Amino acid sequence: MRYPGVVMNGGPSRRDVLRLAGVSAGTLLLGCGDNQTSSPPGADQAVAILEPTNDAFIVSIWAPFARLASVSVQVGRTPFLSTMIGIDPESGQAMIDVSGLEPSQAYEVTVTTNDGVRLGPHHVRTAPSADDARPVRIAVSADLDPSPEFTSDILSHLTAADPEVYVSIGDFPYTDNGPPAVTVTGYRARHAELRTDPGVRSWLETVGVRAIYDDHEFRNDWDAMFEAAERDRFVAAMQVWDEFFPIRHPVDNIRYRRWMWGANIECFLLDCRRFRSANAAPDDANKTMLGAQQRAWLVDGVISSTAAFKVVFTSIPLAFGIGNDHWSSFTTERDAIFAALVGTPGVLFVSGDQHSFGAFEHAHGVREFQIGPLARGVIMPGPLVPGVLFRSAQYNFGLIDVDGDTLTFSGVGATGEVFYKETLTAAQLTPVS
Repeated sequence: MRYPGVVMNGGPSRRDVLRLAGVSAGTLLLGCGDNQTSSPPGADQAVAILEPTNDAFIVSIWAPFARLASVSVQVGRTPFLSTMIGIDPESGQAMIDVSGLEPSQAYEVTVTTNDGVRLGPHHVRTAPSADDARPVRIAVSADLDPSPEFTSDILSHLTAADPEVYVSIGDFPYTDNGPPAVTVTGYRARHAELRTDPGVRSWLETVGVRAIYDDHEFRNDWDAMFEAAERDRFVAAMQVWDEFFPIRHPVDNIRYRRWMWGANIECFLLDCRRFRSANAAPDDANKTMLGAQQRAWLVDGVISSTAAFKVVFTSIPLAFGIGNDHWSSFTTERDAIFAALVGTPGVLFVSGDQHSFGAFEHAHGVREFQIGPLARGVIMPGPLVPGVLFRSAQYNFGLIDVDGDTLTFSGVGATGEVFYKETLTAAQLTPVS
């Protein structure tokens, strides 16, 4: 059966329905199915709400030992949707794309599996409509590892900051911790380890997520050379990424995307891995981080955007990084992008990867904030050389607050302290010749 406003995968087969005929929707909703778990409820299951827009979001379910799930969506106490979905027995995944929603609205999503586990309620907000100029808040960070040595209170402070959406720009999760994942089964185990971590799962109940990979979702510092040399491992890593972070209407492995969050901010989420040349290749016009198609998409999109602020999320920094696994090894392409954006107001880059916070200024006055890690080893940053305005080595996330013609970027630490704050206008974020 199909439901209005819903696109789903993994629907139950006739055999599944007959096998589970004794499990009614009411039983699922009450959480008392035939296979009640003896382990802590939901320890091996998790839900994330992904890709929120002004009228839709995706419910992503990981429940490898269940076969059916009941999904309910409501606004306050008012039901919006109640349906059942089959869980793919091979991948353990199910996905529902819920559409027909109201802009700028808070929704609650609850998932109950046929083994009696209730997950949620999960809270998610839809984006304001594209002509709604109200103030908005977006959170961003990277580098999340559930290992106990990286535990802090930062996720609780991220929740308390009450962002409308969270953007993850890489290393979510670390799949190459020893022993590294190399197969589909191994990659699924690492994603599930993070998604089902109690602290992460509680946090994911509070906010919708947009995400892109960086390197550790496949292997450290990967580029075109590793994609070719370790093809089977790469294919496995990308398959599992897409299972845990599905996007709408994927075409030709294109995972970069853009979206408005109200009238005054448009977000551009780059894929800085899939199309890049080898890091060690000569830094000339033939070397690319983005590939020709993505680069044209970015430049054309930023220039034509009607939003006051165009925020470009790049998983690796524009400069001032360690080693050669970032834009400083791709300066020909980077500098061409800077030059193309001269005169475009409200341009801001936000980066991750380097495990420290930074505020930078580049050629043409291009501004960048570097964030992370949420939960991973902190790396001591380099000195305050020209172009480096501020640096701090601590767990952190960034908050982007947009109100009319002003954007405030805040760096927030593991104790909830705002250790850095800067307010900029669209004019101040205009690259100059």
